[in-house]
Amino acid sequence: MLEIRPALGDPQIISLPQSGTITVGRQSPADLVVNDQFMSRAHFQLQCNGPLIILFDPGSSNGTYINGVRSRNVPLRPCDTIFAGRTAFRFAQLVNGKPALEYLPPSPGEMLPWQQQILDVIGSTCNYAILDGAISPAILDLLNQSGTYYQSLYEGEQSADIARYGPYVAQLQPERPFLPYLVKAAWGMFWGVFLGSDQSFEETRRHLRRFLIVDNNSGSKSIFRFYDPRVLRVFIPSCEPAQRKDFFGPVRCYFAETEPAPGLTAFTPDGQQKVSLE
Repeated sequence: MLEIRPALGDPQIISLPQSGTITVGRQSPADLVVNDQFMSRAHFQLQCNGPLIILFDPGSSNGTYINGVRSRNVPLRPCDTIFAGRTAFRFAQLVNGKPALEYLPPSPGEMLPWQQQILDVIGSTCNYAILDGAISPAILDLLNQSGTYYQSLYEGEQSADIARYGPYVAQLQPERPFLPYLVKAAWGMFWGVFLGSDQSFEETRRHLRRFLIVDNNSGSKSIFRFYDPRVLRVFIPSCEPAQRKDFFGPVRCYFAETEPAPGLTAFTPDGQQKVSLE
């Protein structure tokens, strides 16, 4: 089965054939046509051979991402999430005649006053989150269950093997129940940071990738985990004005949880401010 979750509108589920190839794209001659301006006319193919389903991208303009990693020719596993354009697809096997897929309920439940305050502040200011996959496998599960658009900050041939241990940048979409779950279930666990940017997802991601690897004084390189709120809280105040300006770039603000929990600090190119929580 293949679940189709458009950026807008209701999801649908289609059956995949036992054999043959299905082309998915924005318009004919694709076998499965999806109304998504970010997709190519023939964006990707699903090559079906019994239980083996291989996704093949013949060279789409914006690429095809499996679990946040750009992929060209990959066998699918149950519950894999595919992004083509801004449309999410999930591959699932049938269990007792039903697709074996998990979903987030529309709401995580009643919010405490301080949780609702954090949700209001971040929801009105930030349109992206950077989440550290190394902290918990629940991060990738939550991303896939929510339908939130996301990509790994890693690229290259090895990215599929290490993506689950690295950072994901996720779009905070008002129509998805993703941010409330982050605040309700993960605040205080240092899953990542939140940011507001005036640039597109692709441009914001490109800017963030510039800071993944830094040069050490010894001449070697290392991973810079600026997406850890404990690191960000120390790094930004230590920056020289020019370095701070370069780090922010198109980013208007960063928000990071603070200790003792619950706590929240906002960082801008000009300063920082602790958000008072009740």
